[in-house]
Amino acid sequence: MNLQQLRNEAWAIARELKTPDAQKLWPADEMNMYINRIYRDIARKTKCIRDARTPAIAIINLAVVDYTTLTLAANGLDYIYANDPGSMIYQANVCPYVFPLHKAIIDIDDVKIIEKQYKLYKVSSQKWMTNVVWEQTMGLPTEYATDLQNRSLAVNFRSDENLTLQLAVKRMPLVDLEKDEDEPEIREDYHDFFRNGVLEQMYSKQDSEAFDMEKSGSYRAKYKKDITSINRAEIKLNEMLSPNYAMDGHR
Repeated sequence: MNLQQLRNEAWAIARELKTPDAQKLWPADEMNMYINRIYRDIARKTKCIRDARTPAIAIINLAVVDYTTLTLAANGLDYIYANDPGSMIYQANVCPYVFPLHKAIIDIDDVKIIEKQYKLYKVSSQKWMTNVVWEQTMGLPTEYATDLQNRSLAVNFRSDENLTLQLAVKRMPLVDLEKDEDEPEIREDYHDFFRNGVLEQMYSKQDSEAFDMEKSGSYRAKYKKDITSINRAEIKLNEMLSPNYAMDGHR
């Protein structure tokens, strides 16, 4: 369903579909706001948008840095390590080990090195923050940790060759729905779950004609059940995509 269809469906239930926009209790711009609010809420609560292809989201380039270009102000500890004869990366050209993550990422399922075709093991951020070896040891990365609050990912070893990380993530929508023909990135079979959430928003509007506590509460309860249904479907999909069910997941 596209933005227009989602809007018309809610209008039809509220008996506003054929009313001119200027006379509607919920005009088009307001409806678009409600729909996008529910769009983001579904993505956040169910983590149902999966992405391993969008370069800005899923690709991190590990580029070797010439140690002679490092400065203390900009590179901090890396500058110190590169100029300390006692450091394991003294005068070594290596990749950084901490990388920024896109703000839309909610969770990371997998990280692999494309050139080597193997996955990195996920470890706790506590291991990353308490283990200074990560900052100084040369070699191919084998582990990674994430700090989603600060939107960063760290790998455990410092490569001396250019590499590319590919992430499989769950994320928020990248853009709002704006044009009538825009469609949510959420799977098509989840589009019907917008309805109750949008209607709850409509009847919660602080307006003497639009506000209806009973209808708002009823649609809110239905929307909560919709979220539960999506979460159950996502759990089943995760099982199908696991190694033991890999063939089922691609049918």
